[in-house]
Amino acid sequence: MIFEKKRSAKELFQTYSGDVFNYSLSILKDYDDAKDAVQEVFIRFIKSEETFRGECSYKTWLLTITRNYCYRKSEGKSNQLQKIDGALPNAYEMNIDSSISLNDALAELSKDEYEIFYLREYAGYSYLEIAEILKISVDNVKVKLYRVRQRLRKYLK
Repeated sequence: MIFEKKRSAKELFQTYSGDVFNYSLSILKDYDDAKDAVQEVFIRFIKSEETFRGECSYKTWLLTITRNYCYRKSEGKSNQLQKIDGALPNAYEMNIDSSISLNDALAELSKDEYEIFYLREYAGYSYLEIAEILKISVDNVKVKLYRVRQRLRKYLK
């Protein structure tokens, strides 16, 4: 169990607002919506700060709030994944063939598959952090990532 010391909202914002923004952008696919999400997530954090028990890290808790907010916001919108070129700070395109790109392969993933792939490969979160954010076991994270990578490999061949 992680018992993290109390930190101010300002300190948390300075430390984690970039993570919240990038995660929001990966789900919402819209720059302005992601900026709004950062504000909303920290407002929700401030309103519910007294309920934080310290059993997970602040980062995990903030990303869980982010996920819940973004999924509610994106309900009813198209589940079509958009290209990630330029949308993510570390986005890259890997051309395997002139007609097949990583973006094409990512567009074939479901929303859940894309999310877990983003958290690991783009955001660089550990298996434990991903498990806490998605509220699944670490073994389940590993299995899901393995399957996503297999699908991507198959598509890119």
